[in-house]
Amino acid sequence: MNKFLVKLLLIIFFIFQITLVRAHEMWLEPINFVPTINETLSAHIKVGQNFNGESYPYIKSETKSLKLFNQQKIIKLKHRDGDYPAIQSPMKQNGLYVLSYESIPEKVNYENFNKFKEFLEEQDIWNKWSKENPSYINSTINEIYTRYAKSLIQTGKSNDEDFNTQLLFEIIALENPYSAKNKEGIKVLLLYKNKPFANSLITVFNKINNITSKQKIITDAKGEAYIPLKKQGTYLLSAVHFIKNNNKDADWHSLWASLTFEKKQVSTH
Repeated sequence: MNKFLVKLLLIIFFIFQITLVRAHEMWLEPINFVPTINETLSAHIKVGQNFNGESYPYIKSETKSLKLFNQQKIIKLKHRDGDYPAIQSPMKQNGLYVLSYESIPEKVNYENFNKFKEFLEEQDIWNKWSKENPSYINSTINEIYTRYAKSLIQTGKSNDEDFNTQLLFEIIALENPYSAKNKEGIKVLLLYKNKPFANSLITVFNKINNITSKQKIITDAKGEAYIPLKKQGTYLLSAVHFIKNNNKDADWHSLWASLTFEKKQVSTH
């Protein structure tokens, strides 16, 4: 690797870290969610808020796992630091492709407690947290966060479905969002440690023509939720689990799960 590329990656990494502190949300966003066979999948790693953010290249030191599946079989990805878009792979056969990503845990310090409170309020967990942890109120908060992101990409005709890729915190589409029979909506399942995560908030973002809307949906006792797909465009589903950290690196650990797909029906007949 030449010196110029090394310097460029260091600059990108520095900017990436600044953005991470400002925004926890991370998602995978293919340039084309419905590529044709033999077309190259090009997907960005994006960080931001409210489904608006910056695209970043592949950085090995920030990545614990990055996998692409077709029919639940792993397709080997070839990565190099600095790849932009971050994920690139030829689509050699039809079907529903599942892209799965896990980040390396990162740390952030909330010296401004109100910022931390705003984060918990946004995720509808402030009331419960403040009652259970009164001694932490108005103190400096140290947090570690980990991202678990997925994206669904459809090539050609297929009745394939999403599945459990073994992420610690994961959103699974129980129905194919690209199938015409699911044009009104789909069911999803939220898992934590491979078990249904009940009564948890899933924030649903929809973006079309650069206009973003959102709604909040709570999973039922089975960890399932129905996601209406009345609008066209791109969808981002986001869930957060906030827990006490088990080691001395930080007081708290937030886990972020996301799932992206596009509402663009593909005929299965």
